[in-house]
Amino acid sequence: MVSSLPAGFSISIPQRAVLRKILPNGTTLLYAPNPYNQIVAVRVFSRLASRHEPGEKAGLANLSMILLAAGTTRHSEEEIADRLEKNGAHFKAESGKDLSWVDLKTTTHCLREDLDTVLELIDAPTFPEDKVERERDIVRMTLLEQDDSRLHFTLRIFCQRYFGNHPYAWSSLGRIENLDAIQRDDLVAFAHAALDPGNLVVSVVGGDDGNVLEIVAEAFGARPARGAASPPDGPPATPAIQEDTTILEHREAEAEYVVAGYPACGLLDPDRPALTVISALLGGSMDSRLFKEIRDKRGLCYQVGTLYSPHRDHTPLALYTVLSSANREEALRCMEAEIERLKNESAPEDELQRVKTCLAGNYVMALETNMGQASCYGKFEAAGLGWEYANRYPEAIQAVTADDIANAARKWFTFRLLAITAPPGR
Repeated sequence: MVSSLPAGFSISIPQRAVLRKILPNGTTLLYAPNPYNQIVAVRVFSRLASRHEPGEKAGLANLSMILLAAGTTRHSEEEIADRLEKNGAHFKAESGKDLSWVDLKTTTHCLREDLDTVLELIDAPTFPEDKVERERDIVRMTLLEQDDSRLHFTLRIFCQRYFGNHPYAWSSLGRIENLDAIQRDDLVAFAHAALDPGNLVVSVVGGDDGNVLEIVAEAFGARPARGAASPPDGPPATPAIQEDTTILEHREAEAEYVVAGYPACGLLDPDRPALTVISALLGGSMDSRLFKEIRDKRGLCYQVGTLYSPHRDHTPLALYTVLSSANREEALRCMEAEIERLKNESAPEDELQRVKTCLAGNYVMALETNMGQASCYGKFEAAGLGWEYANRYPEAIQAVTADDIANAARKWFTFRLLAITAPPGR
């Protein structure tokens, strides 16, 4: 059932005050107190990630991060785990396409002790050969398991064709064929550069007194700058194709998996809010256009939706569906018709308002926890938008008009890459 909203209704968030300071060693520190609980969330973002790794060593950034906890020059992996667990602290490190990060969740009482442990992991990892081999095997198995999902497999071949040789073409976990090429020395060098104080944004939320800020600033400010040279960004991400293209792969499956992707923009582009609204309008919920037209009205598919998670650089917007091969052509005609409708018809104001309210509501819920807030502030700061964009995001979504949507659709949706995984013989 579609809810009706009062005219002019919108969701807003409290305008948080976040202290921002640049430490003498170049680290950017963000701090937002939370007087309602004593949980402290620390997310340390590095501006180096999988987009900086060479194709022949795809997966280097991810392995460098997850192996931080495999032991240091002072403590074994087991000892590190014991030190954190006795305080009820949670630690995690991983890498994405544009940013890598280290997480610590603890309490104000244990913050100083747990930060000491995390800084030891950042500054003195040993990357033992046996642990490197163990993690390579785990990543290899994870990649194989992901391809067991035919939709994931179809998205992978879509990205490979769309981005060509750019690192966005592969998963931040890497590629199976390149994992053995990643050696311990590679991990040491990448971690040394990625965790240089000058490459870090430390985002902290929690606690309600000056102690938290003092402890974090002292801990991260005491780290000497390493002077590590950051790997070059390389060429910006651009489509490897410029015209309608189709890829057809055959795999054993009961259904057919289809991804239809169109050019779109990255995180920093002014069109990003409009394209975010377009993605939600087309396939963000059971009230979306594709769901109602292809699944509810025509019964052509089992599953349908959109995917748009902007990277720092150019990012496609993808429509996906799972269906029987006999319904493929009609479903694709419906998808194409909805794209043309975006370009040529103004979105009705009530539909537009529902979509924008849903997006803002999801965003507010993502900020429910201290770690959610720390992640949001740090991500926008590290990406170059500034932490303040976290406060402005709902307003940016609310400001999108029907004209903005039509203009963005006409500007960006100029060709389509179609990736299909079909049963043999289809």
